[in-house]
Amino acid sequence: MLTIRPATLAFAASGTPCSREFGDIYHNAASGPGQARHVFLHGNDLPARWAGARAFTIVETGFGLGLNFLTTWQAWRDDLRRCARLHFVSIERYPFRSADLATLHQLYPEFASLAQALRDAWPELVPGQHRLHFEHGQVTLTLAFADVASAVRDLRLTADAYYLDGFAPEKNPAMWSPAVIRALARLAAPSATLSTWSVARAVRDALEAAGFATERRRGFGGKREMLAARHAPRWQSSRAAARPDRHERRAVVIGAGLAGAAVASRLASRGISVDVIDRGSTPASAASGLYAGAAQPHVSRDDCLLSRLTRAGSLYAWRAWPASVDPAHPPPWRQCGVLQLARDTANEARVAATAAQLAYPPTYADYVTRAAACALAGAEVRGGGWWFPQAGWVRPGALVRAWLASAGEKITTHFAREAVGLQRIDGQWRVLDGPGAAIAEAPVVVLGNARDAARLTDMGVASLRLVRGQQTYLPAPPFAAPRTIVGGDGYVFPAIDGIAVAGATYDLDQSASEPDARGHAANLARAEYMLPGSIARVDASILSGGVGFRCVANDRMPMLGALVDVAATRTQAHALTGAHLADLPRVAGLYGAFAFASRGLSWTMLAAELLVSQIEGEPLPLEGPLVDAVDPGRFILHSLRRKTLESV
Repeated sequence: MLTIRPATLAFAASGTPCSREFGDIYHNAASGPGQARHVFLHGNDLPARWAGARAFTIVETGFGLGLNFLTTWQAWRDDLRRCARLHFVSIERYPFRSADLATLHQLYPEFASLAQALRDAWPELVPGQHRLHFEHGQVTLTLAFADVASAVRDLRLTADAYYLDGFAPEKNPAMWSPAVIRALARLAAPSATLSTWSVARAVRDALEAAGFATERRRGFGGKREMLAARHAPRWQSSRAAARPDRHERRAVVIGAGLAGAAVASRLASRGISVDVIDRGSTPASAASGLYAGAAQPHVSRDDCLLSRLTRAGSLYAWRAWPASVDPAHPPPWRQCGVLQLARDTANEARVAATAAQLAYPPTYADYVTRAAACALAGAEVRGGGWWFPQAGWVRPGALVRAWLASAGEKITTHFAREAVGLQRIDGQWRVLDGPGAAIAEAPVVVLGNARDAARLTDMGVASLRLVRGQQTYLPAPPFAAPRTIVGGDGYVFPAIDGIAVAGATYDLDQSASEPDARGHAANLARAEYMLPGSIARVDASILSGGVGFRCVANDRMPMLGALVDVAATRTQAHALTGAHLADLPRVAGLYGAFAFASRGLSWTMLAAELLVSQIEGEPLPLEGPLVDAVDPGRFILHSLRRKTLESV
């Protein structure tokens, strides 16, 4: 399991930043920005090659100080013919802390404002991919904090250009290995270019074996030569993602809860006009309309897929929310911190051991004793456990309304209209209401309507269920609300406008839409267990609450991506027995974003970015195993391998 260790701030005798881990300098001593322009921009014939493009993707090995990114960003800014969207994807095993970057960036005053923006968005130093947006989303930086071999293998993108900027091959051979070069080549767009300052024979041989035609060019800063290359293989890769060619920039999203609103907002950010359809009379009329919800990470000793997805989703949401709401109004959330209490003393010992093993930055996740937990909560709590200082509560309905409003005229809403059917005619999807009238049509439809999605398309397998959840709303005072969210067996929130939320029940196979006394009693018991003595003055006879229904898949992971053509899959079942997810036939232009279970607030923003990146053919914000783990075709694939799909 990977632990991210920050790079050590150090300088060579020349004053050039250097790496103690690899015993090498970060850039040519003559000039870091000069090397970036000569070797990487001009070596890839930039900015000329991105001129007029809808999107352009650069992949870099070795982010270091971020100079190549800052130089490229500045060149994009200065170019009147720049691409509409610039994606810069970079891999770094030993990232710097933000404070150390601030020290280093003082050496390059020409980038002062851009470097400040980069540091302001700098992510937590935890494993995985981190997506950062700049220039109102026109410039996107995706940082992969990982070993280069696994990071390159797990990228899902089509690369237009490569910057190979690892430390010298003799000092960091893993960065330049033939396996890494082959993995990069599998992502290359036709005629993708590459450049590097290294002209080592092993590097040239690896590039040429992977299908790159190389040439030596004049080097920079006293270095006689550098290397430029163009991808011209004798075979065609099937790994690189296809880029859709859509002239109509329109989509329909069914569902105006957290999932649908997030998807609509991200589609609009790409300049796509969106029709949002919901059977409710207002946004967030279902589970997203509950008083408040929690957005927090999930931690496990083995860093399982659930933990990795929730970590990525939480970090992305915390960065993305401020840009998606009107700064003139108070934000509909508060990062008050979340205490996740251990179940018992044995579990608390495991939490402490796991925290030591994973070594996350304490600003992300840390173990706290009972005494520390009591001090953080401002109340007596049952024990110690996990402390997530950036987590907190969200008013989901307010967030949904802000997302829909932020896109202005790009989003058209259709409330109190129920989508009951879909028709595909001449490359367009037509969404029909009960009487058969068309509500809206577009080449792309996204189903963000939870379990109701199964009414509109064949899912192939019965993999979804609804779970009732009841919250209890406690007037505070008299309820002694904590200062932070306290969770464990349920949760208790701080007072929000005089109301503390306690919950939530997990009621299988129940359909009652109104809160009941049994649910309130269960929530009070949870609150008392976590916060002893807190409910002493609560009058249980006058409590109010809310009910929402979670859409849950069998594996507790969401359903995100292109939906499978189940009829075609059944027809081809024999041939697809040994298939992978990429082999499954998909329904053209039909996507899903549902089954968020209890983690909608942590997942939906990143889920929307993933889905829209798939629709647009842009680099995906998650590594391959996580993309596969949320693919709507995963249950169908399991049925194919068990040879049970035909009987469904």
